[in-house]
Amino acid sequence: MSVTKQNPMRHELIGLEARVVNSSDPTLVGIHGKIVDETRDMLVVEQAGKDKIIPKSSSTFLIAMSNGKGVTVEGKKLIGRPEERVRRKR
Repeated sequence: MSVTKQNPMRHELIGLEARVVNSSDPTLVGIHGKIVDETRDMLVVEQAGKDKIIPKSSSTFLIAMSNGKGVTVEGKKLIGRPEERVRRKR
């Protein structure tokens, strides 16, 4: 299943491109790259060969869809273990 505007929370995020578009920590805004890991509360984004750990609860992400466009997702909606989040109904 490819990521679409309707299903970003039910999709596996690892391997997708993402950008932090808003955060309570202004130093995180603008970080972009490939999502390489995900925990219950954090996304790990690889940028310029370095891993950046970004809290989901205080950030908003622009996630690349399969058609080349992006979908904005509030990190609060992504909180949870990845294997549980993809099964959760919204």
